Amino acid sequence: MGSQKLIQDPQQIEAILAKAKFIRLALSDPETSSPYLVPLSFGYKDNAIYLHGSSTGKKIDIIRKNNKVCFEADIETEVMTADDPCKYNVRYRSVIGHGKAQIVEDFEEKVEGLTVLSEHYGKKRPFEFDEKKVKKVAVIKIEIEKMTGKEYGF
Repeated sequence: MGSQKLIQDPQQIEAILAKAKFIRLALSDPETSSPYLVPLSFGYKDNAIYLHGSSTGKKIDIIRKNNKVCFEADIETEVMTADDPCKYNVRYRSVIGHGKAQIVEDFEEKVEGLTVLSEHYGKKRPFEFDEKKVKKVAVIKIEIEKMTGKEYGF
């Protein structure tokens, strides 16, 4: 196999995001100094991650208090076994990013975020979103400030 390698090419990093099925979003509650990590479906476009979900709950509460976030996505993960358990390893390609999350309030921007998310999972345009459902759902946009990629085993 190979060794761990940093991925610096933005196109390769974006290719990993395009193939990833979900991200893990890390948040930090400033009131409790407690980290919070949640797996989510997502969409990526123009250096931004879009998420959706309930308009209430822990994730939304934390973002309102502290919008600095970290996310991780990985693809092609596989445990590589060996006769010696100390030589087990994991093959992967991954992206870790940092940015600022905002809860999208503008209706048209919410629709755009939901469109990006739907396209990530293979839905083709045009879309018909129910206005009442769009108004009810929370759409979160993460403006990415930094992303790095790594791979091992290729």
